[in-house]
Amino acid sequence: MTELQQKIFEVMKAFDTVCRTEGLRYYMLGGTMLGAIRHKGFIPWDDDADFGLPREDYERLLKLPPEAFPEGFCLRHFSKETGVPYAFARLEHEETTLIEARRSGTGYVGGVYVDLFPLDLDGTFPLIRLLKEYRIRYKKRLLYAHIADKEHMKNPVKKRIYECLSKKYTQEELVRMLDANVKSLGMKAGMPLQRGEARYSNYLGHWGKKESIPRRVFDGEVQTRGYLAIDQRNGEHLFAASGSRRREYEFEGRKFFGPIDADAYLKSLYGPNYMTPPKKKGRDGHPANFIELERPFHSYHKLPRAEGEKEKMP
Repeated sequence: MTELQQKIFEVMKAFDTVCRTEGLRYYMLGGTMLGAIRHKGFIPWDDDADFGLPREDYERLLKLPPEAFPEGFCLRHFSKETGVPYAFARLEHEETTLIEARRSGTGYVGGVYVDLFPLDLDGTFPLIRLLKEYRIRYKKRLLYAHIADKEHMKNPVKKRIYECLSKKYTQEELVRMLDANVKSLGMKAGMPLQRGEARYSNYLGHWGKKESIPRRVFDGEVQTRGYLAIDQRNGEHLFAASGSRRREYEFEGRKFFGPIDADAYLKSLYGPNYMTPPKKKGRDGHPANFIELERPFHSYHKLPRAEGEKEKMP
């Protein structure tokens, strides 16, 4: 592990401890799940970690008091403080400082983190899901145009268009709108427009509509909810053991929970060849303006910085 990954791993362990203590369900997502299967740990060039919690568990997590988290770690969310530039939650390492380039336009200062996303139940009508995903993607682009360091926005035409459109809203308004839109799009009891098995959708994630995945991939159960659910896959039918609803996977020598059907999940995001590492040009991370692994982010604005320190990396 790199020094940065070691700090991320500390946050991962703190998150896992809280979830096990409080009885919260979670799943490794994206590159974190891929790393668990392909490398039994971090992808060598990875610089973050992603987890998803079913909506009810996610909301319970947000309501936990600060003392529920291990010393040195804090949960950041816009509902808890002002100036948070994203609609999902993060658990951050308070003894570190990290300023992302893609959000440096906000002045937000935090620590090394893991991203925590809500997983909302959703239906299977392709057109409805597409409209939902488009609506969320549009708001996400407005927020990005509003908060990102302008030099990191590549397409000048799109940059100008979204910059103009985003001026209608403040950062706080866009974050709250995104949260409200995602909540309202989840499948509710008695929702009429539902066919086939239920899905978990991570509308705030990186992969868009690819992250709307049948729930059985996560917990092994086919959800009928009063209609006929047909599993059209060729091959095995997965059923979670009573009370488990998840599967543990090794990650850097520790066990973390992930989707019970890891193969189906990873194929949905990365395609059938997910076990083959990409070429170097496909190994991009999250560029940062500043990383200091031994400086508490609470003191960042209070301490003098040496010339050129804004580019310091581990």
